[in-house]
Amino acid sequence: MITTGSKYFFGLGIVAFFTAVVYGVVTNGFDHGGIVHLISGTGAVNALLGPITLGYKGGVGDHVGYSVLMGFSVTSLGLGVASSAFRDSNAEALAQLDGTDIAPPIARAVGLNAWPAVGALGGTVVLLGWATSPILFVVGCVVVSIATVEWTMSNWAEHASGDAIVNRAVRNRVMLPVEIPVGAVIVIGGVVFCMSRLLLAASETGSIFVSMGFGLAIFIGAIALGTGRQVRRNVVVGALVLGALVVLGVGIAGAIVGPRHFEKHTAKQEGAAAPSAPSTLGDN
Repeated sequence: MITTGSKYFFGLGIVAFFTAVVYGVVTNGFDHGGIVHLISGTGAVNALLGPITLGYKGGVGDHVGYSVLMGFSVTSLGLGVASSAFRDSNAEALAQLDGTDIAPPIARAVGLNAWPAVGALGGTVVLLGWATSPILFVVGCVVVSIATVEWTMSNWAEHASGDAIVNRAVRNRVMLPVEIPVGAVIVIGGVVFCMSRLLLAASETGSIFVSMGFGLAIFIGAIALGTGRQVRRNVVVGALVLGALVVLGVGIAGAIVGPRHFEKHTAKQEGAAAPSAPSTLGDN
């Protein structure tokens, strides 16, 4: 039986398939049995055969647009089959397939998940890096990859069992040995890189004040966290996220502006001797 969720995926897949076929016929042009042959009725089979057979028995016109539409169709059909096979994760349906009268407990999502927002931020950095700097492009790709892995693991852990505490313990057991060392390297490298972009873009005097201000901000923040009696976890996380956004923002701004002009001193200029004063002594 086709479930409700799979019907949407099947519908999207069928619409995307016919859209890809029409797009392949229209963009095939006039010289290869395209839309003219289809409208006139002569060679209509040849005009449709290419898009239907994925280009094996004919042309498909614009390969990029056709591939995107056909890929979306195949993906939607696959998701429809998966959704129908797992019965939309319905507890009663799963109990019926298992042959029991008691439905298994449903694990509900606990807390907020910030990784989708991190992934969106990484996508923004990818676009900025694509237009400005290859380094920012690579950084954005790394951020998107990390957000994808973390989001996947968080979603898996929240549905591992019906107990939120057990789910959290399972997630920490799998991810903490990876997150702590990798996260430390990424944070340190990201801060150094972003601050270097800002210091290179600022003037010589401005870079001194920026370095002093950044160090003073870290010192004051450490004192506030160390002397506070009861600091909520949400406050600490919020402060760290805000600081990370500020550092990332100034790093992007510095990379867009570019480094300041540095005067180049050649070895010839440095080793040139000062001109000597003319002699005032008479000849003997």
